[in-house]
Amino acid sequence: MKLKLILNPKPIKSKSWKAKSPRESMPVCTLILPDKLYKNYLRNWNGSRPGATCLKDLLELYGPDLQFQEKLNPDSALMMYQKKEDGRQKDWNRLNFRPDLEDWNLLGNYARKHGVSKCYLFTFLLSRYFSDTPSPEVSKKKKVA
Repeated sequence: MKLKLILNPKPIKSKSWKAKSPRESMPVCTLILPDKLYKNYLRNWNGSRPGATCLKDLLELYGPDLQFQEKLNPDSALMMYQKKEDGRQKDWNRLNFRPDLEDWNLLGNYARKHGVSKCYLFTFLLSRYFSDTPSPEVSKKKKVA
């Protein structure tokens, strides 16, 4: 068997030494929220990177509970997703943001553990944050956050 050396006549482009900005390295993630939760989210989190801040706050508040809580989906063989009601798609909003990679991975790990999607878990945590009857230790943390 003869091997033939093939030379590429095109010159190799030099790589740029310009530093990448942190925003380029973080992926843009999209979550779908019900209209009511989306409006509450907009009222409570603003400023620089509100989506990432919201996710970090929710994971700090409820992460320890998620580790030891019973599964949200008892039938973990099937993944549970959010359900859009027929004819009510206008009541949902897309939340695009650049989360910190550690937080996004942690949300994914919790979602897999509980047998739900990331959107479902984020919506669950956000609705728990805005619920009228939180547990006593969570309400103390909620005031601090």
